[in-house]
Amino acid sequence: MRTSTQDGIAQAYSRPEERPTRRIEGFAVAGGAWATAVPFPSPLAYSYSYALRYPDGIVVVDLGWDSDEAWRAFLAGLTRAGAGLDEVRGVVVTHAHPDHYGLAARIRDRTSAWIGAHSGERAQIQVDAEERRVRRAEIVDWLRECGVPGALLAELDGELQALDAVLPTTAPDVELQDGVPVPGTEGALIPVHTPGHTAGHLCFHERERNLLLTGDHILPKVTPNVARRPGSDPDPLRDFLRSLARLGRIPDSTVVLPGHEWPFDRLSHRLDFLRHHHDERLAEIERAVALGHDTVWKVAEAVSWAREFATFTPRSLRSALAETSAHLLRLSELGRIRCAEGRPERWTVAHRS
Repeated sequence: MRTSTQDGIAQAYSRPEERPTRRIEGFAVAGGAWATAVPFPSPLAYSYSYALRYPDGIVVVDLGWDSDEAWRAFLAGLTRAGAGLDEVRGVVVTHAHPDHYGLAARIRDRTSAWIGAHSGERAQIQVDAEERRVRRAEIVDWLRECGVPGALLAELDGELQALDAVLPTTAPDVELQDGVPVPGTEGALIPVHTPGHTAGHLCFHERERNLLLTGDHILPKVTPNVARRPGSDPDPLRDFLRSLARLGRIPDSTVVLPGHEWPFDRLSHRLDFLRHHHDERLAEIERAVALGHDTVWKVAEAVSWAREFATFTPRSLRSALAETSAHLLRLSELGRIRCAEGRPERWTVAHRS
């Protein structure tokens, strides 16, 4: 079963004036499958929540941001799908970032639905104040390790307080495992473990409808952030590239339903692009190190970004540093650069014999 990109489906916009001028609500995907555009505060404008109907009821893939506006959009999406909240039997999440998992507490409070995620997503969920305090301290220490100038540390630390307010606190009650069908889907919905963007990221292959729900692992335009930071896997870029290879067996006829932007097919083309992108990024970062940029901060300043590095918000800065760190580590594991002991981390080109 095929679907085409529809007019009005959310796209990524680099400036506020480029965002959609009319509201995007959602669309039918295939027989018994619907997408709801859930608004959240980002240039991406929306994340997608997908409702899939099975004989026992609705299984939802991803939930969206936690706000009253987002909750209204989610409920309206169920209505357009001809369903009610009482028909939701279960929720599965690709990963536990707030724009995909934020409504979990409202689902828990208002329904009897179970919530499922991969065990690797535990690091994204902060269940008490002490855990939040420790997590924040780890991030500040990591920023120092990256060589962030002292004058900026206080600003970045202050932004972390705002981040604390939106971190999910609802623990899932079903552990989803790679290759084991999602409960209540008659074996049709299969989790595929695709670490990289997060340690426990899952894609979901809906075999009966020929769909692949990819969360933030594969997007049609934006290259997903692959980050080395507290709570990440030790070598997230290695994991991400391996995860791309895992999806290589998915036929190009499969309709890809990402967490943002728009549906697409010919998945192999996008996989090739992403592999090439990271090859080029590794080479660019290696050149920066060879020119003497020796800390994560200095390398991030030296390489190219979609916007000027000097204009980044604190949140964008943290993402850029984490992405740069992931590429530096991968180069180190490949033997192309090395890290000297000390604080902050200092990187140099490896001497080859």
